[in-house]
Amino acid sequence: MTHLFKRLRRDREGSFGIEFAIALPVLVALMIGILNFGLVLNANGSMRNAMGEGLRLAKVDPAATDATVIATTRAALIGVDPNAVQTLTFRRGTVNNAETGTMTMTVQLRPIIPFAMIPPITLTETKQIYLPS
Repeated sequence: MTHLFKRLRRDREGSFGIEFAIALPVLVALMIGILNFGLVLNANGSMRNAMGEGLRLAKVDPAATDATVIATTRAALIGVDPNAVQTLTFRRGTVNNAETGTMTMTVQLRPIIPFAMIPPITLTETKQIYLPS
């Protein structure tokens, strides 16, 4: 019996397969994590850009309705599933006797990790601008 254990310890065949089997799940998890992080960054950038377009319309066209501003924002939201937008609001108001516009958007992203039950990632952004009077 001791002869068998000595022979197995010296035998190097199959060591690559075992090392690969240990390293593969770590590499796959790392790649999926990087992909998820990239998708979140893309959605965040797209949200900021779309909100900027909508608020820009409200600033340059004082006659634009709230519905038009929201429609412009939705149209500028590129690379994000339109069904992922949970809330998108635009409100006009006054602060220190100056007219303002405030937009809030919430997007909910589902992680793409196949075998784990991870809750959705929620991104919320609020921007406020001064509108011309």
